[in-house]
Amino acid sequence: MISISQWFTTGRLETKVYRLILKSVMFAALFLGVFDYIFSPPLLAYSELLFALVSALLLLNTYYSVVSYSFSSRIFIFSMALPIYWNLLCNESALESTIFFIFLPLISIILRPFKELVVLALLFGGSFIGIVLFYHGMAELSNMELFKLIMVQILVSVFIFIYVHNNRNYQEIISKQGQKLKAANQQLEKLYKDKSLEAATDSLTGLNNRAAFMPQFEHLYARYERQRESFCLILFDLDHFKEVNDTYGHSEGDLVLQYVAKESLEAVRKVDMLARYGGEEFAVLLPHTQLQTALNVAERIRSAIEQNVKMTGRPITASFGVVEIKDGMSVADMIDLADQALYQAKADGRNRVQSAEIAE
Repeated sequence: MISISQWFTTGRLETKVYRLILKSVMFAALFLGVFDYIFSPPLLAYSELLFALVSALLLLNTYYSVVSYSFSSRIFIFSMALPIYWNLLCNESALESTIFFIFLPLISIILRPFKELVVLALLFGGSFIGIVLFYHGMAELSNMELFKLIMVQILVSVFIFIYVHNNRNYQEIISKQGQKLKAANQQLEKLYKDKSLEAATDSLTGLNNRAAFMPQFEHLYARYERQRESFCLILFDLDHFKEVNDTYGHSEGDLVLQYVAKESLEAVRKVDMLARYGGEEFAVLLPHTQLQTALNVAERIRSAIEQNVKMTGRPITASFGVVEIKDGMSVADMIDLADQALYQAKADGRNRVQSAEIAE
């Protein structure tokens, strides 16, 4: 658990607390300065108004961080002491003097670490006792009144110190728990994304799988119904792929599928969605695309596979079926039409692109 000294050296005191103190004391000093300027010696009013100005500048510093918190809070405490000391030295009212002076240790406890509090207590407490005992121009206090005042001030300071210390420790516990919770949430979010990606990805080719493909298909179809944004579907299937597996084995067949996926990805746009639809069959969704453009994309994929994917010198080929969305079609209709066009391409000799309109 962090100590009070560590709390301040790391600058973890809530800025809102410091700002609240600055605002409160600034307005109080401003009010007292105006009041004392009218009814008391002007020097006291000037010191209070100067303290209000310093508080305003320190408040402004909390937003722009020109000087550090440690330096700022020390300036605040010592500037606060100026009108209080003048009051002790020059004001005949013992009650007013002692009431004002008691704020110094309380503010110091809230704003400064424990080690510095000892120095401040010796400085301010010792000077206060010295002024009361040896300076005869102010209102006199008996020894018993002085003793009672010191005891009350110590008692109140101890209670404030315990409260502030416990509050800071509590805030540190909450902060650590919040950090642990944030880290746990980040791990859960990463795990969720990883699992979601794993569930939507074909493990062999790295492409989207059918489970990820169909929601995107439904999304494009719904957008077409609302906004009439045309899109196309391409289905393609590797020719004689069973012979590849039977002749060279499934491990070589897996390599062929990986090469096909790579070449196909390079032939489509980033906005297009390429997926392994099942086995040696692949599917492509092309948003904002009409039939002729989709046929050109299919031909580009077909050519890339034929030229770049080979098995012992023999080219691997694929047959393609292409369909464009039309009024009255459903998702299932598009898949059926693209499938029919694909089988027509195979029937016409394979390694070719066929549109659904021609197949009908």
